[in-house]
Amino acid sequence: MSSQITYEQIDRFAAAWYQALDFHVPTEEICKLVAEDDVQMIFPEKTLHGVGDFIAWYSGGAYSDGEQAPGVINIFFDENHNVVSVDSSINGDTAEVTVVVAWQASSFTPPDAKSKRVSADFTQAWKLRRTDRNPYGLEITSYNAVAEPPVFSPGFVRL
Repeated sequence: MSSQITYEQIDRFAAAWYQALDFHVPTEEICKLVAEDDVQMIFPEKTLHGVGDFIAWYSGGAYSDGEQAPGVINIFFDENHNVVSVDSSINGDTAEVTVVVAWQASSFTPPDAKSKRVSADFTQAWKLRRTDRNPYGLEITSYNAVAEPPVFSPGFVRL
């Protein structure tokens, strides 16, 4: 395996990341895409510190600060992440990446009569590094899901 990250590798990783989110893959599988030791992730609802916080955010449980999380896979369904663009700056075995992703998802809160649908474009900033933990050879060390304010589609619910 080459020590230099490639643009194609980053594109494949981005596609795999969003597919994992869309399909609600098992927690142990998606965790292989996230750095075990020092990951930081910023989402609209919370900044996560470490893989334990990511697990709570993804599948539910307690964050490191004790706050309980329902888990996004327990909130959203029928998700679609469509990659609009991936711009990367590669420096050997690390990369800084800006991703624009069009996200749509539904959620349901009982006893509401209907589910709600969100549709928005998110500009995200990632930092990636090489790893042997997954078939893509990359893992997320830093992830900002709201590097810029989301652009919501008219007529859809806001987060």
